[in-house]
Amino acid sequence: MFHSTTKDGASKQDINPIIVGGGIAGLATAVALQNICNITSFKVLEKSSKESFAKDEGIGAGVQLGANGLRALRAIGGEELMQKVINVGAKLEGNAMIIPGKDEPMLMPDNAEKVFVRWSVLRSMLRDMIPEENIVTGVGDNFSGYQIKDSDCVELIDQSGCVVYPLDGESQTSTHSLIVGADGVSSTCRYLVQSNLKQIPSDEMKTARTKGIKDTGRITIKAVVPKELGNSFKAGYTYAYFAANGGIACFAGPAGTGHTYWAIAIADEKDKDTEEMKRFLADVTDLDELKSSLLSKLASLESTDCQFAIDMIQATNSETIYTSRSKEAHEIGPHLATEDGKVVLVGDAAHAMSGSYGQNPSFGLEGAAELAVSIRDSECMQSALKRYSEHRVGRCIEMQKRSAERAEKAMKGEKDLEDVSKWISQWDIK
Repeated sequence: MFHSTTKDGASKQDINPIIVGGGIAGLATAVALQNICNITSFKVLEKSSKESFAKDEGIGAGVQLGANGLRALRAIGGEELMQKVINVGAKLEGNAMIIPGKDEPMLMPDNAEKVFVRWSVLRSMLRDMIPEENIVTGVGDNFSGYQIKDSDCVELIDQSGCVVYPLDGESQTSTHSLIVGADGVSSTCRYLVQSNLKQIPSDEMKTARTKGIKDTGRITIKAVVPKELGNSFKAGYTYAYFAANGGIACFAGPAGTGHTYWAIAIADEKDKDTEEMKRFLADVTDLDELKSSLLSKLASLESTDCQFAIDMIQATNSETIYTSRSKEAHEIGPHLATEDGKVVLVGDAAHAMSGSYGQNPSFGLEGAAELAVSIRDSECMQSALKRYSEHRVGRCIEMQKRSAERAEKAMKGEKDLEDVSKWISQWDIK
């Protein structure tokens, strides 16, 4: 096992992974490898600047963590990390559905353990657990592949390392024993795993990030605002409103003391004249204009039922608004690693799915913990990654299916009667 040394004299301390992506999944994987495997010779590549990466406010929106996500946090960083997240977040007690024509929202209590925490707060906690010298900013966006380095040139686990190139230019290469793809939905690492290639051909670089990913026809606009919903809203509840004709969904809920998150999902619309699908905000790049357009869109509904969302948006600094197209993988697996055991996927790179159940962050944390445990308890890297894939693929496929079904119902304003919280939360590290 990696606990001590292999027959070739290499130990787990000889494993020097490179983690492509400094989001929640990438940082959680780094912390897990550090704490569970005692691997300290890793590098996290983050494409944003040092100044941007150090910023702790106004980045992203929020993270919902169920019992499974909290257990994963405990496995990754111990009881102290889990409790810190619980303390700065908001405990969710249930959901409230605002129904047109009804004076009071329909309250749906939820006994499942859930905490909502600001994305930037969770990221900063994970980042601060990693030595500063292990994080390299401003690189990684041009990652295009690797090549195997001969065993007589370097003494690393599995008798070979990989030369990664380019990082931010053809001349910058580095040698690592494992590449962890934590580069999100638009992942070049996923392309390498699915195609089982070592290098992405230059003429395919533009399409590599989107291969195997489908756009579900919606845009999500979201933010966290330093303002509470107010006394007329039940504490610990998230509120949802669906436009009567479908196509627009509004959400808001607590995100820790003095903070509220909001999210608006808007489906593409068919142009009456051209019959083509039109994307909301497709040509808008200015954030002040984006905010104004969003408020106008909600005002056009002529409904007071979405006023809670309008109030939150009006109180939001435009610079903190985050937008993304809703995307998911055509299929997950059947493997999450290359056959040679050099590239492995975590987070959205491994399981891009609809966010309708809010499980993307929790599944990213689950994957980080399981990857580290698999490496710790396996005889070689290839067997470790095989074990990791076997543990993750089936669960991720099931969650993707359930999330897609729920998203489709939600955008139609249908109430989701299926309770899958028990199935989701039953995960625990083995």
